[in-house]
Amino acid sequence: MKTHDLAKALTQLGKVLRSLPNQELTELGSALATSAERPSDDIGVSLSVLAALSKFRKSDWEKTARDFDIPVDIRPRDAARDIMGKILNYLADNDAERERIAMKNSSSDDEPSELSNALRFLLSNG
Repeated sequence: MKTHDLAKALTQLGKVLRSLPNQELTELGSALATSAERPSDDIGVSLSVLAALSKFRKSDWEKTARDFDIPVDIRPRDAARDIMGKILNYLADNDAERERIAMKNSSSDDEPSELSNALRFLLSNG
């Protein structure tokens, strides 16, 4: 991810946070849960998050699949967005897996990737 991509993602995050009531960070989870009850209001936010996720490289998505032991078939010719689609489709079809990933620490010995941390955050607060 490049600095301008991060800046765009942070701008979108700022828009999301400004759309919520001004409150303590400890109450953010409940505010996000409440806003999730109104899916039509959050379509712009969802599209922004999806656009931000599509900026990650193929290697980031491959590492995320390994970090969380997500059983998707990754072919050498797959693009980053192909792998992202496979992972997101897998998670959309498996409620238990979404919960497992939201609660799990990275399985690799090294530091979890930025994408792995972001995915875990989105799943635990979504």
